Amino acid sequence: MSGWKARIGYLSPSVFETPSDWDLILPEGFTIVSSGLNVQSHTEAEFNKAIDALGDGLGIFKAEECDAILMGGITLGAQRGYAVEQEVVAKLSHQVGLPVSTAMSATVEALKHLKVKSTVIATAYKESINQAVKQYYEDGGIKVLAIKGLEVSKPVDQVKLPDYSSYKVGRELWRQNPGAESLLLQGRWRTVAYVQELENDTGLPVVASTAASLWWVMQTLRIKAAVPGFGRLLA
Repeated sequence: MSGWKARIGYLSPSVFETPSDWDLILPEGFTIVSSGLNVQSHTEAEFNKAIDALGDGLGIFKAEECDAILMGGITLGAQRGYAVEQEVVAKLSHQVGLPVSTAMSATVEALKHLKVKSTVIATAYKESINQAVKQYYEDGGIKVLAIKGLEVSKPVDQVKLPDYSSYKVGRELWRQNPGAESLLLQGRWRTVAYVQELENDTGLPVVASTAASLWWVMQTLRIKAAVPGFGRLLA
């Protein structure tokens, strides 16, 4: 059976491609079972439509015999906030009978695991969304010293960004904020490939939300699988 160690259900708010960067870091014996909610633009109406469909959207993963479920993107956390997201995820987990998390929640846990209290955040999002993302992490207990995005307004446009975009934004944030304890690359643009480069350059722990999602799965399922070359969180 594909995914003899772990079958990860992945619910994407949009439908673009297989979740970014998973192809780089997925350990042997792990597989992704993915589905989408068809968010076509980063607007409140589209996000709310996706939130309303979450319960039905997760049902497929039980039928596919997944071991854990991740909800990608920022839809629920950015629209409803950290506390409400935790409540909704707990209810959904009970409903489907599987451990469930969001990529944002997994990232909060990962940063706390690395024992950092502050971060700077690089995203591809527009400023209005960035402010909601900043508030989410601060409500989750992580001080955000700065956040910078690339003003992308549609999920499909994230795919068109140059592969090195996250490196450039992350390095600029580090140079502008010398007191930061960590660097977070938030979202489903290509980020994982540049985590190690940024750690080498900055000396800080660097967390990509996709890597944090995999870390959460392994922690939840109690599976130890080192993934070297993509930062200290997975190493």
